[in-house]
Amino acid sequence: MKIPALAQLHLIVFMWGFTGVMGKLITIGAIPLVWCRLLIASILLFAYLRFLTKESFSINKKLFLQLIGCGIIIGTHWVLFYGSIKISNISIATSTLSTGTLFVALLEPLFFKRKIRISEILLSIVIVICIVLIFNTEMSYWKGIIMGIACAFLSALFSAINGVMYHKGSSTVITFYEMIGGFLILTLFMCLSNSWDSVISIQPMDILWLVILGGLLTSFPLVMTMRLMKHITPFTLMLSVNLEPVYAILIAFIVWKDSERMSPTFYIATAIMILAICINGYLKTKNKKKTIV
Repeated sequence: MKIPALAQLHLIVFMWGFTGVMGKLITIGAIPLVWCRLLIASILLFAYLRFLTKESFSINKKLFLQLIGCGIIIGTHWVLFYGSIKISNISIATSTLSTGTLFVALLEPLFFKRKIRISEILLSIVIVICIVLIFNTEMSYWKGIIMGIACAFLSALFSAINGVMYHKGSSTVITFYEMIGGFLILTLFMCLSNSWDSVISIQPMDILWLVILGGLLTSFPLVMTMRLMKHITPFTLMLSVNLEPVYAILIAFIVWKDSERMSPTFYIATAIMILAICINGYLKTKNKKKTIV
C-alpha cells in the first residue's frame, strides 16, 4: 500500500508535537535533557543498524565531517527549543518554530541553486506576521520567543542541508552520525555548564520520558524525515512543521490548562498559520501527487 508523502510527513509532525510535552514533563535542565535524548537515540540507532539491518557504518571522511556538522546544528537547536520551554512555556516555544518557514524559503534557493519563489515568500510573510502578533501580546515571554526564533533558524538550516544530503547514503546511517555529532556538542555543553549532577541524580520517571523521547519521538521520525526528503522540499517540510505547535498546544492545554492558557490573539495567529499550511499543501499537490511505499 502506498501512503502519500504528505500524509507520512504530518504523522511525523504529530509525533513531534509530543516532544515539547516531554520537555515539560522531564524535570532536568535543557542541556542534560538533550544530552540524554541524543545518547538514547544514538544507542538505539546503533543497535538497529548493527543487529537488525546489518548496514555498513562505513562512510568517507568528507561525508562524516558534514554529518557531524549537521548533528551539531540539530543538537544546538534542541537546546534552544527546550531552553525556551523552560523559561516560557510549550505554546511559546512551539509557535515560534514557525519562523523557520521564512528562513528556509531564503536558504533553500542557496542550497538548490534555484530562484526564490514568490509564493513561498508570501506564505512566509504571513507566518512572520503571526509571530509578531504573538510577540506583541505575550511580551512577558520575550526571552523564550527570541530563543525560539533562534531555534527555528537552526531548524531551517538543518532541513536545507538535509535536503542535499539524503542521497549520499542510507537515511538511518546518516541520522546515526548526525546524532553522534549532536551528542559530541552536547557533551561539550555539559562540561562547560557542569551539568553532570543532573544526570547522576535523575529520577525514574525522567528516565521513562527520556527513553520515549529518544526512541519513539527522535530516532524513528528523523529516519523517516530523511526518506521523505526524496519526495518533498525543505520548504514543504518546514511549513508542515508549523502544525507541531497546534498539536503541542492542544496536548499541553489538556494536561496543564492554566499555565498554558494564552491570549485570544495567540490562538487567532495560530489558526492563520494553519491556513497557510493548507494553502501550501494545495499548491504543492495540485499538479502532482508524490507518494512513497
